[in-house]
Amino acid sequence: MRRLGDILIDQHVLTTEQIDAAFTSKPRGVMLGDWLVNQSLLSNQQLGEALAEQFGVAYVDIDFSAVNPQVARLMPEDFARSRECGAIAVNHRTLTLAMVAPDDIETIAEVELMTGYHIRPVVALKDDVLALLNRVYDDRAFARQTIVDMKMAEMAEVGETDEEDEFAAANVGQEDAPVVKLVQAILSGAVTAGASDIHLEPYKPEMRVRYRVDGELQVAMTIPNHIEDPVISRIKVMGDMDTTENRRPQDGHLTVYENGKRVGFRVSGIPTVDGQKLVLRLLDEGGQTFDLAGIGMPSRDYETIRSILDKPHGMFVVTGPTGSGKSTTLYAALEHLNNDDRNIVTVEDPVEYRLPGINQVQSDNEFGMGFANALKYIMRQDPDVIMLGEIRDCETATTAVQAALTGHMVISTLHTNDAVGAVQRMADLGVDHFKIAGSLLGSVAQRLLRCVCESCKKEAPANRNLLEALDPEGSVPRDTRFFRGEGCKRCLGSGFAGRMPIFEIMPINSDITAAIEAGVPHSQLEEMALEAGMIPLRRAGLEAAMAGRTSLEEVYFKTSGDRRSSLADNKLGGRRDSDPGVVVESAAG
Repeated sequence: MRRLGDILIDQHVLTTEQIDAAFTSKPRGVMLGDWLVNQSLLSNQQLGEALAEQFGVAYVDIDFSAVNPQVARLMPEDFARSRECGAIAVNHRTLTLAMVAPDDIETIAEVELMTGYHIRPVVALKDDVLALLNRVYDDRAFARQTIVDMKMAEMAEVGETDEEDEFAAANVGQEDAPVVKLVQAILSGAVTAGASDIHLEPYKPEMRVRYRVDGELQVAMTIPNHIEDPVISRIKVMGDMDTTENRRPQDGHLTVYENGKRVGFRVSGIPTVDGQKLVLRLLDEGGQTFDLAGIGMPSRDYETIRSILDKPHGMFVVTGPTGSGKSTTLYAALEHLNNDDRNIVTVEDPVEYRLPGINQVQSDNEFGMGFANALKYIMRQDPDVIMLGEIRDCETATTAVQAALTGHMVISTLHTNDAVGAVQRMADLGVDHFKIAGSLLGSVAQRLLRCVCESCKKEAPANRNLLEALDPEGSVPRDTRFFRGEGCKRCLGSGFAGRMPIFEIMPINSDITAAIEAGVPHSQLEEMALEAGMIPLRRAGLEAAMAGRTSLEEVYFKTSGDRRSSLADNKLGGRRDSDPGVVVESAAG
């Protein structure tokens, strides 16, 4: 079988130098084709055509709307997912099987025995096959049917008393109970949708269930109010929470196994005027891996951060708002530092992921293990590397800086908008400027941008006002073509699929160290950092948009702090945004 790189070279899609560079830069375990698409060197269509030539079968860009779910369900879900294949069509006695590896003779033979059809293998991209399986085995449809079953069961139990209803709500441990199926469907649906959070929100007359996917909330289903209490009780039981307490906030944790993968959920409940609101944060406890080279940062940023982390001692901080990916960057940094000759200890609230070889401590103020106190105890544990989930008060900041000054590597997060703001934030917490200057190795600000959907990606003219706001210096030609997603079934009409990080890294040199020690203003320090080579967030986002990975609008809204509703206002013609002098026009304008 010919190698994919050779095929791409023969097709004049890429050069030998580009293929060699891709092999050198791609992380271990990542397929070459996936890496080339991720780096915008190759389109999905080009990859599919090259794979078709490599395997000697046809390439199929799966049209989800044309796939009969009954055909796709001819195979068990576990089998289809483990073999990365999906049935997409039946013609007479032939079944068309979309496969990531169409040369897998064993899978083809098993599907023939399983279905009784002659198999016609075709090659499809892995993301397309997984998206097909997620749609075919969508647990949200199952959840809606479960609600119907519960309504029918309720109608059949006309003679039950209110006390009996309450007893039934509390005893939801039977595996065939409808409420158990419903909760399982809600959890499974979030996993298959790639959600980061589940929101169960009590309203009248129905409870709303929403998933946060790629940073955006979307309604998954609604639950009638008469089923609301059993659902909440079931989740509380699974999360080891008090089912009788509805007036105070509660926290819990539960674990499920989905498609052979262990997934944890951190549960938070608060009382509202309409009932209990629950938010469940998904934590992939089984398959989550953290690799500094594989979290999506450009090679220049990777080399800079790696050089900071390889220093023997000092402080490294990551800044950004909630949901900007700070924890992922910290965990990736810990994995980079993790080896047998280092003692690494963390203090987290909460401990979201278990990292082998790293001593993780759960912060707990009730038992005297808040960040500041825990850090004091850790200093007696002979640590080499200390990770603090967040620096939020004077005592923690002072102790962390002292640890960095006394020969330890300290990494943590701060809530500031940019990398330079970390200095002012530390000063606001009461740390002396000369101590900040002596301990700070580097600070990073980051954001997560939604990626343009590769299936409906189209070139589009730049919105000149947005481009002017992002690039006032005029370094980017105003006739540059950018990309946006038109919306398709694969991305549920949003035009986006997946997210990518962008970074702003403040370099630390002798001049900047002296400026920090002298307590220069934020604006002056920022000018010095830019002169030293710092790439601001807007510029990093603009580079990603120019590479076709995200849209110009996404960069503007995620790096300027403007309200997303202004994008909807654009469709009405144009409006003046909160950014002075910036008029956001419609795309057509």
